[in-house]
Amino acid sequence: MAELTNYRLILDELEGTLSHVEAKQAEAFIQQLIDAKHIFVAGKGRSGFVANSFAMRLNQLDKAAHVIGESTTPSIREKDVFIVISGSGSTEHLRLLADKASGEGAEVVLISTKPDSPIGKSASTVIELPAGTKHDTEGSRQPLGSLFEQASQIFLDSLVLDLMQKLNVSETTMQANHANLE
Repeated sequence: MAELTNYRLILDELEGTLSHVEAKQAEAFIQQLIDAKHIFVAGKGRSGFVANSFAMRLNQLDKAAHVIGESTTPSIREKDVFIVISGSGSTEHLRLLADKASGEGAEVVLISTKPDSPIGKSASTVIELPAGTKHDTEGSRQPLGSLFEQASQIFLDSLVLDLMQKLNVSETTMQANHANLE
């Protein structure tokens, strides 16, 4: 049996990427989430899975969170936040959604490797995670943007811990808010 060692590479890459997140940006993002009336999330591919999992945790925190594209997603408005997870920050469909959300008065937050991307230029907050993407493999030995997706998931999960404290939500409450029609 082969020795399992690649996890160390992954953990080291995650440490290097997440250590670059600016505390001021993260705090501003947390405050946006606290203040938001509704939170909307979007991403494509594996980044979309990360967005969906974050929306689940936000709902468990008693925040009204919605996944773009679902039939029950309401209209976005002022005092709402739209979170885009995109390694390149230039996925055309996501850029169009960000422009629409901004035009409706919502705040746009981009989580990306490219803060100066088309979506980044119109976002009110950009969280940069310097990691390789499927289009730019520099910065990671992992394939196809895996580091960006992993770092996004861990970054957002770390915010959940902060939000639990700031919103005074216990794990018991989150468990009670967990889906019970599965």
